[in-house]
Amino acid sequence: MVETTCRWIASDTSRRLLDWQTHELEARQRLARERLADYPTSGRERSSNLWVTLPAGRRGSEVQELLDQRGVRVSTPEPFCVGSEPAPQALRLCLGPPASREELDRGLRIILETLAEPPCSPWHTM
Repeated sequence: MVETTCRWIASDTSRRLLDWQTHELEARQRLARERLADYPTSGRERSSNLWVTLPAGRRGSEVQELLDQRGVRVSTPEPFCVGSEPAPQALRLCLGPPASREELDRGLRIILETLAEPPCSPWHTM
């Protein structure tokens, strides 16, 4: 493994791979932000993930479950929270795992369709 890594560095392969990855992550961030333009998002331009704030009345766990049933895996903020403050109602999208931008776009469309649906829970906080 070390020998392979040294060869990559010596042959400039590592720089080319890093350049490709940076370009691909920028393109995926741009695609996700364009598709989700109606929702507040946060994340770095070259990051492999993007946070999407959910509309009022939507719960992250509910939306996560619906998306899971539709084959789209997302995370809620709870695993990333510390302390006793409540977690925001948001989703963490991992933009790197889809095999292609087309696959990412399909997942983003499913997310948009799901967010356009009314909440499943008949209970609302007053």
